[in-house]
Amino acid sequence: MDIRLLGPVEAWLDGVRLALGPRKQRFCFALLALEINRVVSVDRLVDLTWPRSPPRTARHAIAVNVSGLRVALGLGQGARPAELATHGRGYTLRADPQCVDVHRFRALVQQARETARHADRLGPLRRALALWRGTPLADAGPPEIVDRLTHRLIQERLAAEEERLDAELHVGNHTGVLGTLVEMVAQHPHRQRLVGQLMLAQYRSGLIADALATYRIAHARIAGDTGLDPGRRLRELQSAILRGDHQLDLPATGR
Repeated sequence: MDIRLLGPVEAWLDGVRLALGPRKQRFCFALLALEINRVVSVDRLVDLTWPRSPPRTARHAIAVNVSGLRVALGLGQGARPAELATHGRGYTLRADPQCVDVHRFRALVQQARETARHADRLGPLRRALALWRGTPLADAGPPEIVDRLTHRLIQERLAAEEERLDAELHVGNHTGVLGTLVEMVAQHPHRQRLVGQLMLAQYRSGLIADALATYRIAHARIAGDTGLDPGRRLRELQSAILRGDHQLDLPATGR
């Protein structure tokens, strides 16, 4: 089974997309898949599905959703790679965590972090980021609840993207990631690691004036928003670019 939460909520089995039912039922499935192999209480499912004024029939509605999911997943029709179990006042989706894209993403990022060579990190990080198809749980629960549930996950994606870009720069792919870095800095102007990566990619691409302009824009934004200077690493990178420090050149392993 392939359970996809990094975008619209989907489940696939043997190449066939399963019909997970209406929105609240898909949201119930997503909540169970996020906590795979753990008990999720009915009270928590109710609170997350109806953050304001749950109906008196909310608990019954959750039971109906779970029943509908069992039918959608084909549970009870012989051996299946997943099981929706009842535990007292809660439910558990039992399956291999690696069938859920969220858990595969985290495992691949961890694999990359345990790898010493930058070049060897690229494969796991690229595969991890390729699992993303849009906003997590995009078509499921209440927007404010989805934002809360996925905030940490989105930050993990940004961190993984920064790690991938570090590896790309280390192996000499500065021109290949230049466009991506321009877009990401525009979207996340306060992430100084991204700003530094863009400056380095511009410098190595011969765009020294652009690299210095990127720093000036970042400095003005940070000073205007916080009253502080950029961090030490960004200041040191600007100084190194101004003096043409050869330590900024492509590492020998990436030439």
